[in-house]
Amino acid sequence: MTEDAKPEPPAPAEQPRALPPGSAPASAPGGGTLPPFPAEHPPHIEPDHPLRPIVTLSGDRFAWANGTRAALGVGLPFALVTAVSGVADGSSAAIGGYAVLYASTEPYGRRARVLAAVGLGLAAAYAAGAVTAGRPWVGALVITIVAGTATFLCGALRVGRPGGYMFTLTCAMGTFLPAVSGHIATSVALLLVGAASAWLVSMSGWLVRPHYPEHLAIDEAFQAIAGFLDAIGTREVDAARHQASHALYDAWVTVIRADGRRSRMSGDERRLQVLVRRALDLFHAAELVAEERSDPLPPETADTVREIAAAVGRPGAVAHLPPLVVDPQTNGERRLRAALRGSVQAAASPAIPTGAPLKGDRPGVLELIETAGGGASLLPPIAVRTGLAVGAATGAAEILPVVHPSWVAIGAAAALQGGNAVLDFGSALQRAIGTFIGVAVVVVFLHDLSPGPWETVVTVALLYGAAQTVMRRNLVVGTAFITPVPLVLVGAGLPGHHVGDLASTRLLDMLLGLGIGLLTSFLLWRRASTYRLPAALGRAIRAEGLMLRTVVGGKAGDDAAAWQRTRTSVRRELISLWNVYESSLGELAGRREGVEALWPALLVVQRLGFRLMAAPLKPAVPPEEALPGDDAEELDEYVDALATAAEHKSPPVPPELPEMWGHPVLRQHLKRLTEALDDGARRPPPGIATELLAQLSEPPHRVREAEMPRTGQSR
Repeated sequence: MTEDAKPEPPAPAEQPRALPPGSAPASAPGGGTLPPFPAEHPPHIEPDHPLRPIVTLSGDRFAWANGTRAALGVGLPFALVTAVSGVADGSSAAIGGYAVLYASTEPYGRRARVLAAVGLGLAAAYAAGAVTAGRPWVGALVITIVAGTATFLCGALRVGRPGGYMFTLTCAMGTFLPAVSGHIATSVALLLVGAASAWLVSMSGWLVRPHYPEHLAIDEAFQAIAGFLDAIGTREVDAARHQASHALYDAWVTVIRADGRRSRMSGDERRLQVLVRRALDLFHAAELVAEERSDPLPPETADTVREIAAAVGRPGAVAHLPPLVVDPQTNGERRLRAALRGSVQAAASPAIPTGAPLKGDRPGVLELIETAGGGASLLPPIAVRTGLAVGAATGAAEILPVVHPSWVAIGAAAALQGGNAVLDFGSALQRAIGTFIGVAVVVVFLHDLSPGPWETVVTVALLYGAAQTVMRRNLVVGTAFITPVPLVLVGAGLPGHHVGDLASTRLLDMLLGLGIGLLTSFLLWRRASTYRLPAALGRAIRAEGLMLRTVVGGKAGDDAAAWQRTRTSVRRELISLWNVYESSLGELAGRREGVEALWPALLVVQRLGFRLMAAPLKPAVPPEEALPGDDAEELDEYVDALATAAEHKSPPVPPELPEMWGHPVLRQHLKRLTEALDDGARRPPPGIATELLAQLSEPPHRVREAEMPRTGQSR
C-alpha cells in the first residue's frame, strides 16, 4: 500500500501492511467500526457445578499409561523388598514408588532430572516426619513447613501434578515410624530404592518411543487449533483461542526442553521443531480468519488439522485439503492455505535433514523461584494457605481423640487441590463421597480379610494403578479405589490384622481433614486472584504496548530475536491473565460482579494481543507508514495510561491517540479498550440486597451452565 505525502486515512479496501497478510474484520473494513464483542464470558469457563463431576466423566479417555506406570512403579519395589526383607519394609519402598506420578508428560531428558529430584524430596519429607514421631506438636510444625514449601517449590519449578501433595502425604506417613534412628535410616534407604525403581519404570518408555512426550504435546496443540477453527463464528471462539494458544505454548516449551541445549539434532528432532513452527503459523492464520468471518468454517478445515495431528507420531500424507483452502477468497484464507500446506508437508516427512533450532529462554532455578515469589504470583498465598491448613489439621487431630492424626493432615492437603474456593469445595465433596464409597466397600466385602504378604503387594499395586487410570476423569471413583490402600498398608505384616479394622477411623479422619482444609480455603486469601486480576490486566497491556510500538514503527526486522521474545512474552501474559480471571470467578468473595465487569477489557486485550502476535517475524512497513517519532511517544503514553488505569481500576485519562495511518484496526482496538476500562471502573459494586436477590435466582442458572461441556477451567 502506498500513501501520499499528506497523511490521509487509507481507502476502505486497503489493509495495513504492518499487520500480517490478513484483512480487517468484514464489518470493519479500513477505518470502519469493529463488530460488537461479547459482553459476557462463555458460561463454561466458570467452575463446574459441584454435583456434575460426581456423576460424569471428564476428558476423552482414561489414562491407561499413567495407571500402568503407577501399578508398576509402586508394585515392583514393593514386591522386590518384600521378597528380601518382608512386607513391612516393602511398604516403605512402595512409598518411594509414588515418585512415578510426576513428570509423566515431560520429555525424557527433563523427566529424568525431575524424578531424581522428586525421589530425594520424598525421602527428605519422610525423614522429617519420622524424626518428629512421638512429638506431636513438633510434628505439626514440621508438616506445616513441608506442606507449604513443597507446594511452593513444585509450582515455582513447574513440576506439575500432583505437586506438593505427595510430599505432604509422605511426611505424614513418616510419623507412623517409631522414633528409632536406625529404623528411620533403614526406612529412608528403602524409600530411595522405591524411588529408583519408579525412575526406571517411568524412563522405560525411552527405549521404545524416545520422542513420545513431544509427539503428544504437538498432537494436543494441533487438536486445540482444530477446536479453534471449529469455534470461529461462534460465541466460544475466545475460549477456544485461549486453549489453542496455551496448548501451542506448552508444545513449544516441551520441544525446547527436549533439545537439552544440544547443537546436533537428528532428523526426527528437527521434524518435531518444524511441526511446532507450522502449528504456530496455523494458529496465526486461524486468528486472521477468525477476524474476517462472522460465520463458522466448513468442518472439513478442522478435520484436516486433526489428520495432521494424527500424523505427528505416525508420519504419513494427509488425505486432502479442504475446499476453502483450495480456492481461498481472502488474505486470511490464503495464509491458512499456506500454513496447512506447510503442516501437511512436515507431518508427511519422517525426518527433516536441515533446519535451525527453536529459540526460547531456559530460566534457571533461582530465576523461577524469584518470579514465583513475586507479588503478581498466586503461589505464595496458595502455599502458605496449604501449610497452615495442614498444620491446623494436625494440631486439631492431636487435641481430639483421633487414632491417626496423619490422615487428618492428608485430608486437609487434599481439600486444597482446586486452587480457589469453588474448586476446593467441589474437590473436597468428591473426595468425601469417594472415601465413603471406598470405606463402604471395605466394610461390606473386605472387613475380615487378612491378606498375606503377596496378596497385599498385588492388591496395593492393582488398586493404585486403577485409581490413577480413572482419577482425572472422575475423582470420586479414583478416591474410592485409593481408599483401601492405606488400610491395607497400615497393618501390613501385623498378625491378626484385618483390612476393615480401621475403616471407620479412616472415614472420620479424612472427613475432619477435608473440613478443616475447606474452612481454610474459605477464610484465608479468599480474594487472592481477584486482587491480582487488575495487575495482570495491566501487565498484559504493557507487554502489548512493546509489540504495538514495534509493529507500527516497522522496527521488528531490526532484531528478529528480540521480536520473538516480545511475542512470547505477550503470549505468556495473555495466558496468565485468562487463568487469573478464571480463578477469580471461583472465589467466594462477594465480588463476582466486579470481576465480571473486567471481562470486556480482558476480551479486547486478548484480541488485540493475538492480532499483534499474528504479525510476521519481520513485518515489512513502508517508510511512509511508519509512525513518526512524536506520534510514537504519544502512543507509548496512551498505552501506559491504559495500563495504569487497569492496575488501579480507575477510569483511564489518556492523552489524544495518534491517528496511526495504515493501522485503523489497531487504533479501533485501543479505543475499544479505553471504553471497556472506563465502563469497568465506573460500574458500581452491588449492594447487599442486589447480591441477595442475585443469589436467590442463581441455582437454576447454575444448573443450566453445568450442562455445558467443560473445556476451559484451569486446575
